[in-house]
Amino acid sequence: MQLRKVMRIRAVLLAKTGIRIGMSRDQMAIGDLDNPVIRNPLTDEPYIPGSSLKGKLRYLLEWSLGGDYILKAKEKHVYASPDPNDPVARIFGLAPENDEKGLEAARKRGPTRLLVRDAYLTPDSKEELERTIARGGYLTEIKQEVFIPRLGGNANPRTTERVPAGARFGVEMVYRVLDEKDEENFHKHVLKALELLELDGLGGHISRGYGQVYFLHPEKPLEAQEGLPLRERLLIQEVPAGHHAG
Repeated sequence: MQLRKVMRIRAVLLAKTGIRIGMSRDQMAIGDLDNPVIRNPLTDEPYIPGSSLKGKLRYLLEWSLGGDYILKAKEKHVYASPDPNDPVARIFGLAPENDEKGLEAARKRGPTRLLVRDAYLTPDSKEELERTIARGGYLTEIKQEVFIPRLGGNANPRTTERVPAGARFGVEMVYRVLDEKDEENFHKHVLKALELLELDGLGGHISRGYGQVYFLHPEKPLEAQEGLPLRERLLIQEVPAGHHAG
């Protein structure tokens, strides 16, 4: 087993509708938002954690494949395939079962192939958002919604923070290729998961219109890419092992 090359994917993730990726909060002060978005603690800017993006890609791919991925998943845990050639385990990684059979499968499977970086606002998008701070939050919007009880009672207002539609984030992923199977999985499964993400969504409240995303090539004019196939909207570079792309 030897690293042959890496496939580096770069793109701009466009929020076609507002995105909400929440953060946990241990303490709340009077007047604080109920549902804040996750932010970089050094800059206070919203960002998309790589774990959120990678987790959603895995979720969508597992549902598209169906079968054991769904039926044999343990409560709150993903399905741990014993097959060292299982595409989901090879692409996204899998904690080995604590027994000799599971460890042997992990040794044959090798390392996680797909690495997903945290995605930060592009400089031009940050500049646009800074001009519209009147939305209510720093680089975000505060969306007012109303919950209506079904059996009478008064409507209950609620506020949710989200990244507004039009925001753009720089995305980078690295995919390790160790053999021909990895090459096949990249074209068959990794790109498929990205396509499914555009059809589904990212973050919370997708069924209420949040989280629609669209990938854009980072070096082509944004306005010329609407409707192009996904692969033409990604910058994919093959980097031989031991070399670095410029």
